[in-house]
Amino acid sequence: MKYGILDFGTISPNSNAISTIHETIELVQLAESLGFTRYWLSEHHDEGVAWKSPDIILPLLAGYTDKIKVGAAGVLVGLNAPINTAYHYKLLANLYPSRIDLGLAKGTAESHKCAELTDGADWQKNFKDYNSRVKKIKTLMNDEVDNIILPPCKGVAPDIWILSTSSSSIDFVIEENFNFSLSLLHTFDYQPSPNIIKELKQKYFNKNKFEPQINIAVSAFCSNDKKRIDEIKIKTKNVKLNYAGSPDAFLDFIQELAKSYEVDEVIILNLGETIIEKQNLMHALKSEVSTQQVYY
Repeated sequence: MKYGILDFGTISPNSNAISTIHETIELVQLAESLGFTRYWLSEHHDEGVAWKSPDIILPLLAGYTDKIKVGAAGVLVGLNAPINTAYHYKLLANLYPSRIDLGLAKGTAESHKCAELTDGADWQKNFKDYNSRVKKIKTLMNDEVDNIILPPCKGVAPDIWILSTSSSSIDFVIEENFNFSLSLLHTFDYQPSPNIIKELKQKYFNKNKFEPQINIAVSAFCSNDKKRIDEIKIKTKNVKLNYAGSPDAFLDFIQELAKSYEVDEVIILNLGETIIEKQNLMHALKSEVSTQQVYY
């Protein structure tokens, strides 16, 4: 089993954006030392986060580590010009070979923020054109657009991950040979079926003769303090809380979930508020990940 961390950059009580970023650097170094495979940063335009876009923070994480993969999970395709995304992540992929992931998502923001972020463009059309914008990012990074070569010329492109909560992207993932991350933390009224991944694997292999990289994303908070667990449950409003309980039971929970979905990698949104709480969750998996020390 492989494990990764998803970080929203949420600012803890009595903290600030800069302190949160310094803690994130410390956490990615811990993740690498423990043997985690990935450390992903989100793009969100809510209040109370240390970064809106991961583009500026990711080079810091890559520079302060040696092996662990770092990436975006994900770039909001409708709010970012494809050429900017392609330029940033192609360059990063060549500065840090085999270590950069580009996760792409359909998420949005409040309408007035969308208008500002797209400089008054038709952002609603951008969201409708999700597939074509993703393909544009891919072709730009692969030097396949006439008269546009992004540095470095003939450089490698990062791994592209499509982030989803349903089966709606399966055919697109297969057509474009993308990787796939299924989120279990963005759906409140139901849990995505394991059949989504089973269907993807079958169809993907039938067409491409190999399987893509696939993982699931969950949210978790580890503590033996029932009061703290109840506090986190109350505070957790924007995501579904998949696990809240003892660190001792967390590994079994994750392994059973991975078995159910037939995946060998789980990405965990760490809902701890303090750095100690975040470290506790990561150490709860230490006995599993530290024996591997393998990076992909």
